[in-house]
Amino acid sequence: MSAIDTIMPGFVQKSVLVKLTLAVIIIMLLTGGVGFYFYQGLDQELNDQVDRQVEASTVLQENAYDNWFADRLDEVGGIESTITEEGIQFQDGGQISEFLYNQRFETSDQISNLHYVSAESGEVLASSDNGFVGTNFYEGDGPNFDQETLEQDEFVLPGQYGDGMMAVGVYLRFPQNDNAVLLGEINTSREAIGPQIEQTTEGAATGVVSASDDLVIGNDPEITRPNGDVNLTTTETGENIYAYRQVQSQEGLYVVTETPKSAAFEVRDIVAQNFGLTLGFAFLFLLVGIGAGGWVAIRDLNSLASRAEEMGEGDLDVDLETNRKDEIGILYDEFDDMRSDLKERITEAEDARDEAESARKEAEVARAEAEEMATYLQEKAETYSKIMQEVGMGDMTQRMEPDGEEESMDQIAEQFNEMIEELEKTTGQLKSYVDEVEEAGAEVEQSAETVRDASEQVADSIQKISDDAYNQKERLKEISETMDEVTDELEAAAAEEGVDIEDSLANIREVATNVNNIAELSEETMAEAEHVAGAAEEQAAELNEVSERANDLQRYAQPLRDILGRFETEAEHEFVFSVGPTGGAQSPGRHTGDDE
Repeated sequence: MSAIDTIMPGFVQKSVLVKLTLAVIIIMLLTGGVGFYFYQGLDQELNDQVDRQVEASTVLQENAYDNWFADRLDEVGGIESTITEEGIQFQDGGQISEFLYNQRFETSDQISNLHYVSAESGEVLASSDNGFVGTNFYEGDGPNFDQETLEQDEFVLPGQYGDGMMAVGVYLRFPQNDNAVLLGEINTSREAIGPQIEQTTEGAATGVVSASDDLVIGNDPEITRPNGDVNLTTTETGENIYAYRQVQSQEGLYVVTETPKSAAFEVRDIVAQNFGLTLGFAFLFLLVGIGAGGWVAIRDLNSLASRAEEMGEGDLDVDLETNRKDEIGILYDEFDDMRSDLKERITEAEDARDEAESARKEAEVARAEAEEMATYLQEKAETYSKIMQEVGMGDMTQRMEPDGEEESMDQIAEQFNEMIEELEKTTGQLKSYVDEVEEAGAEVEQSAETVRDASEQVADSIQKISDDAYNQKERLKEISETMDEVTDELEAAAAEEGVDIEDSLANIREVATNVNNIAELSEETMAEAEHVAGAAEEQAAELNEVSERANDLQRYAQPLRDILGRFETEAEHEFVFSVGPTGGAQSPGRHTGDDE
C-alpha cells in the first residue's frame, strides 16, 4: 500500500467520481493560486504604472501652471513698461483708473481687472472696476495677505479673495510712488481660466494651493496637503489619488492633481475583471469539460462494472461492444478477451467435470461390480470350501455346481467336478488295483495341477480387476489434480482482473472433492479385490497341498489303499473292479465262472 493510499480516505478510494472531483478542485486551486500570484504581480505593475502616470501628469500640470503664471506676470509687467513709456502720472486716482480700464482691453482675456494697490496699507487706490476702489487686501473677508507678499517684485497672491478671484502682481517702482503694486485680477470662476491642458485621466482635476492649503486657482482639493517631499508627493484618500508638486517659480504654491481611482485604475480593474472572467470561464469550461468527460467515462465504467458483475454471476453473454478507442475501449476489449478465455476455461472445466462425472459413474459401477463380484466370490469360495471339506472328509459324491455368473469360477467348478470324478474313479480303481496307485497318483497330481491353474486364472482375473481399479483411481486422481489447477488458474485470473467467480470456483471445488471421494472408493474396491485374490491364492495353496498328498499317495500306495477303502463313492455301487488279463474293469452283470 502506497503512502497516498494510506492518507487517502476510504470513500475517496472507492469512487472514481470523488477522485475526479478532488482532482478538479486541486487543479482549480493550483490554477487559481498561480493566477492569483501572476495577477498580484500584474496588479502591482499596474498600480506602479498609475502612480507614474499620476506623477507625470502632475509634473506636466506644474510646468503648465508655471508657464501660465509667468505669462500673466509678463502681461502685468508689460503694463508697467507702457506706463513708463507714455510717462503716465499716477497722482490722480481717476486718471489711473481710466488708464487701467482701457489697458484691460489690451491684455488677454485671462485678466479680468487691474488694481492699483498700496503695498503699505493694502488699500486699492485705483482700479479698472471702480467697485474695487477702497477695498483693503489686508483686512478682507477672504484670506489675509501680508505686506511682505505684496512687496515682492513679482508674485501670485497665495489665495482667493472675493467670489472666486485671484491675482498676480508686480511691484511698481516709480519716482512718484515707489510703494505701489499693480495687480492683475483673474476670475477663476470662468471655464477658460488657467492653462488648457487635457487631463491624461478622465475625471481628473488640477488646482493650485498655497502652503496653508488655500485655493489659488483650479480645483479645490478635499484633503490637506501632506508634509513631505516638496518636489513630488503622492497619496491615496477615499476615492481619489492626490499628487502634489511645488510650482518652481512660485515658492509657497503647489500644483495638486486629483485623479478618481475608478478612472486611474480602470485598466487594472478591467484587467482584473477580464482576468477573473477568464479564470472563471476557464474553471467553468474545466468543470464542464472534465465533468462531461468524467460523467461519460464514469458512466461507461459503471456500465462495464455492472456487466462484469453480471459475468461474475454467471452470465457470460453480456454485451461488451463499445465504440470508444481510448483506454476505456481498451478495457472493454480486455474484458471481452478475458470473457472469451473464461468461457474457454469454463468449457474445459465443464468437460473435465463431465469426464470426472463419467469417471465417477464408471468408478461407482466398477465398485458395485467389484463389490458384487467380491460377494459372489466370497459366497462361492465358502460353498466350494465346504464341498472341498466334504470331499476331504471322504465324501466323493459332493459336486460343485456352475451357475454361469463367473467364467473362472465355473471353470473351477467344472474342473473340480472333473477332478472329483477322476478322483472318484481313481479311488474305485485303487481299491481293486493297488498296482495302479502310482499312475492314479499321477492323475491326481495332474488334476490338482488343473485345479491350481484354475485358481491361478481366478487370481489373474481378480488381479486384472485390481489393476483396473488402480488405473481408475490414478485417472480420477489426475482429473482431481487437473481440476485443482484449473481452479487455481481461474482464481488467479479473477484476482488479476477483479472478477468475482467464487460461486463457480466453489462448484468446481465441490466436483473435485467428489472425484477425490470416488478415487478413495476405488482404492477401497482395489483393497477388497486384493483380499479376494488372497483368498484365491489360499485356495491354490490348498490345492498344492492336495498335489503333495497325491505324491504322498504315490509314495505310500499300501497305506493309501487302506485309506481309500473308507471313501464313499457312487462308483462302488455301479462298478466291480476286477483285474483281468487285459487289466480292464468289468461291470457287475458280467461275472465269469472264475469269479465263482
